[in-house]
Amino acid sequence: MNDILDKSALESAEIKSSIKSEALFKLIGWLVTLSLPLLLFFKLPQQVVEQSGSEGVIFLALIAGAVSMWVFRLTPNFVPSLLVTVLSVILNLAPRDVVMAGFGSNVIFLVLGMFLFAAMISSSGLARRISLWLITSLPNNRFTQPFILFGLGVSLSTLIPSPLGRSAIMTPLALDLARLSNNPHRQATLQVSALQGGFLLCTVFLTGNPLNFVMLGFLDMQTQFYFQWGNWLQSTFIAGLVLLAFYLLWLLWRCRHEETVSSHEIERLRQEFKSLGGLDNKEKGAMVSMMILVGAILTMSFHHIELAWIALFIAMAVFLFDGLTVADMRSRVDWPTLLFIASIVSWGPMIQHLNLDLLVFEHLKWLGIYISNRPLEGILLLSLVVFGTRLFFPGAPTFVILMSVLISVSGSSALSPWVLGFCLLLLSESFIFSYQHGVAAQVGSALSDEQLLHKDMQKAFLTSNIWFCFARVVALCASLTYWSHQALI
Repeated sequence: MNDILDKSALESAEIKSSIKSEALFKLIGWLVTLSLPLLLFFKLPQQVVEQSGSEGVIFLALIAGAVSMWVFRLTPNFVPSLLVTVLSVILNLAPRDVVMAGFGSNVIFLVLGMFLFAAMISSSGLARRISLWLITSLPNNRFTQPFILFGLGVSLSTLIPSPLGRSAIMTPLALDLARLSNNPHRQATLQVSALQGGFLLCTVFLTGNPLNFVMLGFLDMQTQFYFQWGNWLQSTFIAGLVLLAFYLLWLLWRCRHEETVSSHEIERLRQEFKSLGGLDNKEKGAMVSMMILVGAILTMSFHHIELAWIALFIAMAVFLFDGLTVADMRSRVDWPTLLFIASIVSWGPMIQHLNLDLLVFEHLKWLGIYISNRPLEGILLLSLVVFGTRLFFPGAPTFVILMSVLISVSGSSALSPWVLGFCLLLLSESFIFSYQHGVAAQVGSALSDEQLLHKDMQKAFLTSNIWFCFARVVALCASLTYWSHQALI
């Protein structure tokens, strides 16, 4: 009895200590959030003030406050980014159409369409059916399920040119598989595999990321014509192999002590799968809609209709035939993530309007010259610059600004501008914290809604993100000899 009381008292003390630590962490966070913008506003170099004016200084101060709120996890991710947008309008830092550019971006409508598709797959029961089939039909070992999730994400990368869109489709499936396991460690393995499957190799395939096409737009017409789907994949082949090898190493290490699903549980799930019977009308509608979407993607070179409007049109058609309800749209569409993405996308036009991109250009001319003359050391330096910049700015503005710098100072170099662009693409798409990328924010929001964002999940995301950031640097360094044989260096 005394042992039980002692154990209860110890647990109570640990809970109180945890609450105090969390309160102290938040207090420090709020102090940093309030003081950092003021420090930047009064202490920024005079050159910054002359280049971008007081509006640019205020914008940088607002961003510093938002980043502090993200790092210390003081609020949901969408609150700081939306707060920057609102204050930019109130303080008249730029014309309203510039500040609100993200809310009219095609990216928002594409992600909304993909969210609706994901809602349809989940609410129809198709995601559950696929989850049960994967568990009962595939070999029962600890590696199969996460690897299949990763493979599905990679396959979608060849078709759907949006990491956010792929994540919206993959997340319900990964959540369904996670619910079938009571092991937090196993749940985290599945979620990381689903996330990296739709994200890690998105720059290896030309159609894997909209920024790939943006990068081509920086290049001359001859280079654009050469680097179409096949030649792009050929040139990124070694980088893709290295990234895949890093994922397999992570999977082997991660699953080394995980247990397989018990035979009793497999049998129970097999009976549940049999009880589902044939596909009902909703599931058939979800499958037909997905087939139409894939067909539209494959024929985009003929009809030239952007994916955002195709996805939304099909989603609205699903509503017309009662494939989705208003309740589904309210509960299954991740509105906070949409607000986060819309406000973050607006930062790019704001940076350009306030001439902050020119400031970056003046300070980073040396980097393009260094990469052109000494590629290996240049890639390592570029990695430090990009990773540091990505702590504060989204991937797309980071890529566009740095790409402008590198292209403009490397025209006379023997190094192909495509190599410069791909290095920057691969690095700028990396992230460590969830606020740094819409995909991570979306997955984190979905896990929070399902009460699965536990400590094991958070630790797994943090450590795997660091691991795959390192993998990207190694992939680029390993590709240098291969690119040399291709006469790209």
